[in-house]
Amino acid sequence: MREDLDLQLNMLRDRVATMGNRADEMLDGAIRALVDNDLEAAAEVVNSDPGVDSAYEQVQHGVLALVALHGPMGHDLRVATALIHVSLHLERMADYAVNTARAVERATELPRDNDLVDHLAQMGGHARTVGQMALESFLTEDEELAKAAATRDDEVDELELIIFQHLMGLAGNDSSQIEWATRMMRVARHIERYGDHGVDIAEQAFFVITGGTVDL
Repeated sequence: MREDLDLQLNMLRDRVATMGNRADEMLDGAIRALVDNDLEAAAEVVNSDPGVDSAYEQVQHGVLALVALHGPMGHDLRVATALIHVSLHLERMADYAVNTARAVERATELPRDNDLVDHLAQMGGHARTVGQMALESFLTEDEELAKAAATRDDEVDELELIIFQHLMGLAGNDSSQIEWATRMMRVARHIERYGDHGVDIAEQAFFVITGGTVDL
């Protein structure tokens, strides 16, 4: 029974790891679509979402089956519970990547500011790092890495504020760029939320390790 439980937990961890890698690739693709003004790359991100949704459902059903069959306790139960939450956060992260890609699709014909695009790309890179570190902290049960992921998210938030200020100034100074600036404000918010869900995953790592909850 112990071997079966470990096998199923490892399979679920692997599935969550695959979800995380896919969400990361999707945000990377959305940012590249933004930088290159590439409709094809944006469409590829959007088309990837059903696969993440399917994996999310598989994790949810897998955890429920595991609990019903094995009745895990202690650390095993914390891992099973956290897998449900982590898979949900990853599914949402993929959704924010899709939202970013859709914003790119709607803005390709609009006049743009390349300096602000560079800032958004930098923000996206930080958000991806938060997600990568947080997922690794969960999979390896590394408390220090979880803390580092939360700290890295501060850089995402700082860039969002800078970008919002620049976009508001851009829209105020050039009426032809109001629509593009408005859409890029949404992109910045999608990227910020992606990073926030990464921090939520880091908090799940703490829960698995300590059995307690923490607000990072």
